[in-house]
Amino acid sequence: MKPLITLVEYNCKSCLKCVRNCPTKSIRFENNHPYIVEEECIHCGNCYLCCPQSAKEIRSDLDLVKSWLSAKEEVVISIAPSYQVIWDNYAKLKQNLYKLGFSAVEETARGASVVSAQYGALMHEKKMNNIIETCCPTVVEMIEKEYPELVSCLAPVASPMIVHGRMLKKKYPNAKIVFLSPCIAKQHEVMDERFSDAVDAVISMPDMDEWIMNSNESISYEMDEEENIARIYPISGGIIKTIDDFNGYKSLAVDGIRRCRAVLESIKNGHLNGYFFELNACEGGCLGGPYLLAYKDNEWLAQSRISEYENGTKIKADKAEFTSAQFKDKSVKKPVFSEYQIHEVLCSMGKADRSKRLDCGACGYDTCRAKAIAVLEGKSDPKHCLPYALENAQSVSNLVIQHSPNGIIVLDSDNKIKEINPSAVRLLGIQNYSVKGFEIEAILPSEQLMDILHRKVQDVSYMVEEIHGGEKVCNIAALPLGDEQSYVLILMDLTNQREQEKKMKKLRKETIESTQKVIDKQMRVVQEIASLLGETTAETKVVLTKLNKAIDGDDLNG
Repeated sequence: MKPLITLVEYNCKSCLKCVRNCPTKSIRFENNHPYIVEEECIHCGNCYLCCPQSAKEIRSDLDLVKSWLSAKEEVVISIAPSYQVIWDNYAKLKQNLYKLGFSAVEETARGASVVSAQYGALMHEKKMNNIIETCCPTVVEMIEKEYPELVSCLAPVASPMIVHGRMLKKKYPNAKIVFLSPCIAKQHEVMDERFSDAVDAVISMPDMDEWIMNSNESISYEMDEEENIARIYPISGGIIKTIDDFNGYKSLAVDGIRRCRAVLESIKNGHLNGYFFELNACEGGCLGGPYLLAYKDNEWLAQSRISEYENGTKIKADKAEFTSAQFKDKSVKKPVFSEYQIHEVLCSMGKADRSKRLDCGACGYDTCRAKAIAVLEGKSDPKHCLPYALENAQSVSNLVIQHSPNGIIVLDSDNKIKEINPSAVRLLGIQNYSVKGFEIEAILPSEQLMDILHRKVQDVSYMVEEIHGGEKVCNIAALPLGDEQSYVLILMDLTNQREQEKKMKKLRKETIESTQKVIDKQMRVVQEIASLLGETTAETKVVLTKLNKAIDGDDLNG
């Protein structure tokens, strides 16, 4: 099956923003492109959300669901309670879904009510020291992959989506079950073989919003009132608010991956005991789901709508069916590298000296050491270090400027000299004193140049100037530096070239003169030959005339 998140290579500019925003650093660079390491990914969707080039693509079931509807199959949809970020009227949304062809429409909050009851039952059993709810698949994956020692703290309860999907499968045994989601991770959860008995496809809420807006169906449907069920799940702390009795457990709600990880570290270190934890990867709970960020202004409206349900009846403990789930250690066994290996990589990145280890995070890793380990793991390229690249580029640039055969002068906005390289010093004959801070006109008087500088011409300008009374000739290029209103002058010494041109001109002239003499001499020889040929031809003509007459008898009496 196609991975959930894939790279659109032709859009990717390798800007490293996905690495910087990936909480698990589960991205490997190959051929200068970032690819997700699936066994380490927790499917939070941060890389998809932060990419400025639209180089990440999410697998979609939309066309599959449309094909089921076109084939007139029975298709039932479960709507996550965070729908209120986009649609303020459930009855209207339900009617629109019927118009699209869905045979039944229910709220996932029905499954959430069952899940809350089961959490209550677990707390009444008192068998678990800490209980971490399992509604957020990203948090569950983070624990399974990064905190395997805490897997035993995960409540053995499936998520509301899975529970409701199982309920719908029993109620509609021949139907395809679709989940309407605010969350990318839910799309991965339904692909998990442990939950293959629940949901057949997932549609994102933005895709559904667009589908509804483009639909031209016009049928009406009589709506029924829905009972007060667990619709407050999407807000941070919403799960806790649905539970009737914690039976001595303390409760704690935490949202955001960074904060969730901090809590998991505290649990791991034994600092928190006897708690029921509601952990949500998205800030603000499911209302801050990846697919809902485009509707961010509506989050606060949705919170106010959902608050209407907060005073509803609490859900009492109950051992319910459909809720079973098993979680496991899915951590990746990573190689351990020696300090020597790490130091070798740091040296290759120009960080042998500790003062060079800035830990700036520009590469996507919090520390230079973490970056070096990522290089050893084959995830990162050692060249992906901005300070090192800038320093290296600057040193190379300085090297080129210092050893360039052309003179280079940098001017400030007042046409005063900021920098000048050795070639320019030699060309202008100013080795005996420093000219930094001087007006350029003091060492390079040129009417053409001063006109360009005073008018702040923004195109590259060229001119040829004689300096030192014609002793030197140079071609000057004046390059404007944009908004700074300053210039770089490049002086190309043409003196030797001019001397060579003079020599070549003299040689050409001498060659032409010599050639002319030879031609003149040849012409005289030709003329002499022609003269001799003319005399011989005249004598021949006389003899031939006499011979002709003799033959005719004209000269017999002569």
